[in-house]
Amino acid sequence: MAPSIRVRIVAVLVLVLVVCTLLAPARALATNATNLLGYSAAAQGMAGAASVSVLDTQLINTNPASLFLLPDGKDRDPDSAILGGVGNFTLGVIQPYLHHTDSFGNSRESENNPLIGIHGGIALRFRELPRVTFGLGVFSQSGLGSDFRGLRTAFGTRDDVSAFERFVKLQSAVTVQLTDNLAIGGGPYLGYSDLSLHLFPRTSAPGFAGLAIGDRCSRNFGLGEPGSDCPWTIVVGAKAGITYRVTPTVTVGAAYTSPASFDYKHGTADVNFTAAGLGRVKYDVSVGGVTHAQNVQAGLAFHPTPRWLLALDFTWHNWSAFDDFTIHLRNPNKAGAPQKLDIETTTDWRDQHVVAVGVAYEVIQDVFTLRAGYNHANNQQPSRTFSPTVQVPIEHHVTAGAGYRVGRHLELDLGFVYAFEKKVTYTNQQLPFGPNATEAPSGFSVDLTVGYRF
Repeated sequence: MAPSIRVRIVAVLVLVLVVCTLLAPARALATNATNLLGYSAAAQGMAGAASVSVLDTQLINTNPASLFLLPDGKDRDPDSAILGGVGNFTLGVIQPYLHHTDSFGNSRESENNPLIGIHGGIALRFRELPRVTFGLGVFSQSGLGSDFRGLRTAFGTRDDVSAFERFVKLQSAVTVQLTDNLAIGGGPYLGYSDLSLHLFPRTSAPGFAGLAIGDRCSRNFGLGEPGSDCPWTIVVGAKAGITYRVTPTVTVGAAYTSPASFDYKHGTADVNFTAAGLGRVKYDVSVGGVTHAQNVQAGLAFHPTPRWLLALDFTWHNWSAFDDFTIHLRNPNKAGAPQKLDIETTTDWRDQHVVAVGVAYEVIQDVFTLRAGYNHANNQQPSRTFSPTVQVPIEHHVTAGAGYRVGRHLELDLGFVYAFEKKVTYTNQQLPFGPNATEAPSGFSVDLTVGYRF
């Protein structure tokens, strides 16, 4: 293959990643708070214990320094500019199960529609720079979603409650191998997020006005159009890491991800002022105070034999920085309506500590691999601020997976995650769900990754 053709192919792959950034959903049954356990099928199969152990493009989004562990190609054309690397595309199907009960006689399932997640990336090492690896990937970083319909309300009506948030990242990485066994890496990221919220939008009563913020971005299995009528934001941040191969069988690493403060704008909202004689009033809406936490992740990979891999990752998420958020409503389209409304909601989240343990065994060496894992994350949501709109308290997860290499270049991976039900009983004085309401989220996900080794 001519060098110019190879360059065009790589350029097309990069362009595809940029397009995926604009289209990829991130709404999900996110199970480490709003984050997924892993960002490829192999990482999911290892329960997220993947920052120094799973050698694919999810490293761009976990620990970019570990990209130096990617092997060089064994049958590259001597005239090729590419020394080695990998490209991956992951399609995930997430199936949440949410159930709400309260003192108004509700015992209802959420719509529980399956959702779609997309990850993809490319990491390359060039002959002219054999100790530098370049990476670029798009990741459905995080999200949350619930959709309850026909709930009995405290106002004698039946109405809906839903909330969706998605956050997708275009993450870059440059990894420099300082010695044969030590590397550093990092890079900036560009992120897109949007959200919608419906709280009894058809209900209006003295002291209560139903609210509907956005809609189209959150529908269609999480594949709704970006922006549209939902408030949205663009954020920037960075990730950096270090990885050290202690011995041929032991590797350790650590990585840091900067926080992101979301300033959602450009959305529309309907407020139901029917009880005040105004009907539905349309506002411009913005939302401030939503934070995606900074985190520090440390990983260990151990090969007791050539076929066995044991991995351990520990991650600290600074979710205590997410204290509250405020919905700002401005520019009503009807005279007599309040000119501005500010709705502040307290969250008071706690820091989260995630422990992930994974094991892999090559049943047929370099051909067929089995994986399994366990992931524990403490519940960062206090019960006093819990609600059916935001519920990501799940603590226990078990995972399984398999990988199959087709020849020297093509590989397929399958990952499965099961999130055990976490029941929460709460009394949230900020929302009209009464005393001792309960939520019981659980679910599973299946991911398929197609990879190509250069």
